[in-house]
Amino acid sequence: MARGERLLRDGGVDMKLGGLYEDIRAEVDLLEIISTHEHNLVPERGVPVTLEYIFQHSYVGWCGVSPGETGEEREAFLHKVGVNSYYRWLLFALRDLYGFEGELTAQNWDEVSSRITRAHEDPEWYFKIMAEHGRIRRAILDAYWDPGSDNGHPEYYSPAFRINAFVMSYGPKARDHNGNNAFDILSRYGMEVKDFDDYLGALEALLNLKKLQGCVALKSALAYDRPLYFDEVPHEVAEGVFAKRGCSVSPAEAKAFGDYMFYFIAERAGELGLPLQCHVGLGRIGGSNPMNLVPVIEKCPKTRFVLFHGGYPWFHQIGGLLHNYDNVYADLVWLPLISPTAAVSALHEWIEVAKTSEKLTWGGDAWTPEEVYGGTLSIRYVISKVLAEKLAEGYFDRETALKLARLILSENARKLYRLQ
Repeated sequence: MARGERLLRDGGVDMKLGGLYEDIRAEVDLLEIISTHEHNLVPERGVPVTLEYIFQHSYVGWCGVSPGETGEEREAFLHKVGVNSYYRWLLFALRDLYGFEGELTAQNWDEVSSRITRAHEDPEWYFKIMAEHGRIRRAILDAYWDPGSDNGHPEYYSPAFRINAFVMSYGPKARDHNGNNAFDILSRYGMEVKDFDDYLGALEALLNLKKLQGCVALKSALAYDRPLYFDEVPHEVAEGVFAKRGCSVSPAEAKAFGDYMFYFIAERAGELGLPLQCHVGLGRIGGSNPMNLVPVIEKCPKTRFVLFHGGYPWFHQIGGLLHNYDNVYADLVWLPLISPTAAVSALHEWIEVAKTSEKLTWGGDAWTPEEVYGGTLSIRYVISKVLAEKLAEGYFDRETALKLARLILSENARKLYRLQ
């Protein structure tokens, strides 16, 4: 267990459960992980990895507070973000990896940053953090900057293929929130399209190709682009929007086109045997409730819908979908970093309501290896706390608890994504 996590452990586990927690945690810490979702960025050549770099390329950066450069600015930064869950798990990871105690301060900032920079001068340090410290044996990479990429490391990453650009492709210049354009992507593979049926055929061919090239899932991050309620739209309506080539396409027409495309892609995912990973919760939060996906889930029973992030804040809804639909899976990805309290509640509930123990997985969802490692600390804490509480209640025995931990951390992902 990381030194930096001990305070959270001591404060987060009832002392009556301490012995059970310590016993389970010792075993959980030894388990290997298959991370179902990462965005690992390779630092640009010549760009030093510093403490500022790590904060700016982590969820702490989403807090909207700059680390600054002066001691006064750093103190203000640490004061503002210091109790946020993103910050705490990253701090726990940094403590363990770079050998310092207590809180990060304006006084020890430069020394810690220098340790980080020196460590990253070793080109193997990046993967040592994830593979040796985090015990992540394989990760599914969602390279949104280059959909379907394995970062040049097929020995470690299995790629997912992000489909946002194809849902948002109502016109030749339309782009998703990451700036990807469907027609640019198709042209990279020598695929030119003249009409809508041509476009659908090219997309289907591309999805087949990406599977042959090693993609193990399709990924939808559409919660950042649009609401997640999708109507069934006739082919001729979508074809009519496509024929406009982006000229005078109304918001309603753009939505209708995207609705059609999402159903099309979901059906293809089922035919190809590729799980469809869906970001639900947060994002454009007004339209990201996972219940919005019910019509598509029912229309595509052969498609395995993997609902990400616990649907936070709607993790109860995820439990209901797990209970009712055989083709729904729940992934704890990101949730322990958002709120370990919510993750503990969600896992307790999902264990109880999921039809089978094969429905639960976890991914790190981080850019830097330091935050990936922080993510492994968070999920090991959450799993150990939940299993210890279940043991104390007599819900199941120790052997069942540890078997479930192995399923969540690796075996379910290996089976779901057909990994070797």
